Amino acid sequence: MDDELERLIDTLLNEGIRCFACNTEFGIQAEDLEPQSEQIYTTRYNCSGDDCSIEYHIEVEDRDFALSFRANERGSDRPDDLPDISKYTRKEPLQQKSHPARKINDAAVELVNSIAILKHNQQRLQVAKEIVEDEGIDQDGDFHRRIRADIHNYCAAAYSFEKILGKNVEPHLPLDGPIEDAKNEFEDEHEVIKALRTYAQHHLTLPSSIAHFLGPTTEGGDITITVPVDDLDDFSPRASDASFEPVEGDHIRIVDRVNRHYQAAENLVNTMLEMAEEEYNNRLEDYQEATSYPEWGGS
Repeated sequence: MDDELERLIDTLLNEGIRCFACNTEFGIQAEDLEPQSEQIYTTRYNCSGDDCSIEYHIEVEDRDFALSFRANERGSDRPDDLPDISKYTRKEPLQQKSHPARKINDAAVELVNSIAILKHNQQRLQVAKEIVEDEGIDQDGDFHRRIRADIHNYCAAAYSFEKILGKNVEPHLPLDGPIEDAKNEFEDEHEVIKALRTYAQHHLTLPSSIAHFLGPTTEGGDITITVPVDDLDDFSPRASDASFEPVEGDHIRIVDRVNRHYQAAENLVNTMLEMAEEEYNNRLEDYQEATSYPEWGGS
């Protein structure tokens, strides 16, 4: 059998096929099978369960769109009404679990999903900023509580984005060249957001004075959503890359910081996806083809 078929059969056999008598999982791999024809592969298998001496005849059949597995007990004293152990699985889900490009594809999907969550929270804060700029800070308490919740949600989403990036994405995508530059830009912007998230996590909230006049409006100042840096003076980060040091002045202009952070994250995602497509395009196309169910024609 070729490498692809061996991989698919191994995936099928590793899906918890068990002895009907003692429930011990079969310990068998594709390499144990012998070809009997172009499509059929067989072997004898002795159950490894304690005090179980059943010998099985194993047969795997390679069909056009599926693999079929059957195991029956050998021996003259086998009960006539004993059912075979059987399994029939289409190849598409087996490809989804075992294809060499699966982790690359999954990493790309996780990137897209995580940046979408980040964007949703960024847009909520953008709307709040526009309300403050248009209507001032004289809003009800629910509005201000919602702003604090939105800031916290964005910082939490940014924390999740960072973890997904490091654990689930970076091991499977290229990290040099343009990606390295985009990653450095993101990490610079992430420092303050990470510090805000850590502060909010420890204090369960952010300082209440988050809407603030930045200078007289007649002198070019404006009204926006801020967090006073002085109110964060007891912040003690656990991570060396979480700090309020990049902030200039005595207030963090929250939405401006969030927008810069989101743009850096979006640029990193787009760069990683472009590089992945450039480097792994053939493998990803093969994955999409192998995992897509055929379109059945109809009259």
